[in-house]
Amino acid sequence: MRDTIAEVADLDAFEDAAWGSLDVAAAYWAAPFRGGHLSVRMKELILVAISASVTSLNHEAVRRHAHRAIKAGATHGEIIDVLLTIVALANHALYTTIPVLDDVLASRGQGIEIDEAADAEFEAAKQAFIEARGFWNPDREALARLIPSYYRALDALSTESWNGGPLTTKEREFICIGIDSTVAHTYIPGLRRHINNALDLGASAEEILEIFQLTGTFGLESYILGAKVLFSESEAESPDPALSGGLARAGIDSTDR
Repeated sequence: MRDTIAEVADLDAFEDAAWGSLDVAAAYWAAPFRGGHLSVRMKELILVAISASVTSLNHEAVRRHAHRAIKAGATHGEIIDVLLTIVALANHALYTTIPVLDDVLASRGQGIEIDEAADAEFEAAKQAFIEARGFWNPDREALARLIPSYYRALDALSTESWNGGPLTTKEREFICIGIDSTVAHTYIPGLRRHINNALDLGASAEEILEIFQLTGTFGLESYILGAKVLFSESEAESPDPALSGGLARAGIDSTDR
């Protein structure tokens, strides 16, 4: 944690102001890394996924954990595998939004015309997805039938890393468990599915519990961000030295109240 704070802020100034809280934060940060069920490489790849997911997009955390993953033995290809695997997370919203549209249209006596001739193509796409991913989510049915061209592109994206990526299937299931169990995106259907898949592939409950710990410690990103805002060494001076970093970065004149 001290190294992380030092990357973004004046560590000495932060420690002087933080009354010893850095020791507690550092111990919490280190807790998931004390267990030996997942490798450090795997833990860092999971943190890359959590940081880069559409519900986070934490640039500095992605950079930090990508560098640490490489140091722990990950390859650039494996990190790209992670990044490709998590792209489709944004489509979880469609599992809710499309049924809402369908309900509203039905209440108005309207509907969306479905091309019945596309059934054979749909069934082929469904089987290809099951072969690549090992499951079928019924929520995907509406996407495939109502917006078939979009679904075909999504299906190709959703299976690409599973068909050809360098991570193992079990490792990719760990990535999916991570992104489906964060405070910003707790997606129970996906979480249950990927836990079952991981267990079928030989994962242990202890490994999955370490993933959950990693998602919990992500809350410390607020602490790290605060250190940067308050004590960034690279920011210009302002009448309030403690706030100069954040105010200057936001383009705010600290004398303007």
